Amino acid sequence: MEGITLLNIVGLLGGAALLLFGLDMMSGNLSKAAGNTLKLVLEKATDNPYVGIFVGTLVTGIVNSSSATTSILVSLVQSKLMTFERSLAVMLGANIGSTVTGQIMAFDVTKWAMAIVFIGFMMRTLAKRSRTKYFAMIVLGLGLLFLGLDYMSASMKSFRNSEYFIDLMTHCENVWFGIFVGAVFTAIIHSSGAFTGITIGLAMQGLITLEAAVPLILGSNIGTCVTAWIASLGSGASAKRVAMSHILYNLIGVLMFAFWVPGFVQLIKWLSPNDSDIPRLVANAQTYFNVFSAVIFMPFLKNLGWLSTICVPDDKETDKIKYSFPRVSSLSDSPELLFVSSVDGIRTYKNVVKEMLWLSRDYFIKKEKDKITQLVKLREYQQEFRADILDFLSRVAKLRLSYKDVARVVNQVSLVNEIEHVAYKLEASLETLSSKIPDFDGSYNGVEDYFKKTVKCFSKACNAILNDSDDDALKVEASLNGLRAIEEELRNNSVEKIHNDKDYEHEKLNLWVLEFIRSVNATSRRIVHIMVDKRKAREKALNAQ
Repeated sequence: MEGITLLNIVGLLGGAALLLFGLDMMSGNLSKAAGNTLKLVLEKATDNPYVGIFVGTLVTGIVNSSSATTSILVSLVQSKLMTFERSLAVMLGANIGSTVTGQIMAFDVTKWAMAIVFIGFMMRTLAKRSRTKYFAMIVLGLGLLFLGLDYMSASMKSFRNSEYFIDLMTHCENVWFGIFVGAVFTAIIHSSGAFTGITIGLAMQGLITLEAAVPLILGSNIGTCVTAWIASLGSGASAKRVAMSHILYNLIGVLMFAFWVPGFVQLIKWLSPNDSDIPRLVANAQTYFNVFSAVIFMPFLKNLGWLSTICVPDDKETDKIKYSFPRVSSLSDSPELLFVSSVDGIRTYKNVVKEMLWLSRDYFIKKEKDKITQLVKLREYQQEFRADILDFLSRVAKLRLSYKDVARVVNQVSLVNEIEHVAYKLEASLETLSSKIPDFDGSYNGVEDYFKKTVKCFSKACNAILNDSDDDALKVEASLNGLRAIEEELRNNSVEKIHNDKDYEHEKLNLWVLEFIRSVNATSRRIVHIMVDKRKAREKALNAQ
């Protein structure tokens, strides 16, 4: 291309790489700084769609990535902590929040890029606390983003003399061609924010008109849907619908705007204070598109949900809980988001085993023989689920983690294995009984209540680890101590009947069940001691000081 040297191309590619690296550094460290709070904020989003939009905008603005927000939504929906319907409003807000990056890049502060890099570096060097280091890396990432934008802008000056490049940019004024280019490039780099930055870089050098930039921005909203769909692969129908609604929302929104791009361009200029500042107009185009789309779709959220349900029908195996974990490589710079996924996965896994316990209660105590078929199916799925969780945690453990994060992985692996122990003991008890159902007569007053309290203690013990709460662990330990008296009374009752030669065979079966319940309580005790022992070690360290 005439007028363009190899050095210009290298500068352009290097600048783009710096921009992407800075954006990735910002997103990763913002996620680390926010931690599990992001998931909790999304989880508490109410049924009010306006609150959902606000929460989606806020969270995505903080993490600087609509893809990260969508991945968390997929995780929450598939672990049944959020309904698919509630996720729709949050998803609309996520699109609005994703425009924050473009607005930041449109400020003409590239000349201060090196100063921002220096400030970030000094903060990182002097910081002692982890959270301070995260904020330092956010500042450093912002500086690198502006530095990359400056290099790109400088390298693009020579592109003004290239008729081939000018012709290509002119072709982008063709709405459908521009949308196609924007969608493809965004899908390749997995970031609509980064693509917006590249478009702003072109605008800074006067290489692109607003009429050509708008179709590119519209296309980037379609291209960014690829990440959401990848995050949902292998998950259940509800989680896939989150990704499908994201695709349909952006696709329909782009189609609505594509037919009046000239009018939309005039509206952007009219709404902007300075209609000659093309970089700012490009950033505004992305913001206005997402805000207007959210306003238009608000009354039709139920229709969007219905359409997504049509596109992604219910699973054929409705009794099987499906769960999939995100690719570790896609969130390798954000262990906090990986731990959000692992915690949600283990909680769902615990609920599968909890359901097995309730079914066994119906089988052992209520004598409902048909429950055995469901138990067998759940046991098969539970074993597959366990393998998936351990594989995910093993991949997380291979990352460069802090000492605290390594301890979290170890605790989670221990918890998964303890939960497996309960499922294994249940399977062994069923095999030992050989289809013979125990007979707890009227003399076993309170055995069902004992079983219920055992299951509740097991669930609360697991939650104490997942919520990292040693206070909850101590409460569970106190409840388990209270169950010992009930356990002894029921066991002594059975032993006395055997001693008096009263229906030895039935009492032997009853003892097997009581032993199984006792083993569940013993497992719950081992689980809570993970937290209790950690608290004692912490108190001992404080006393030593």
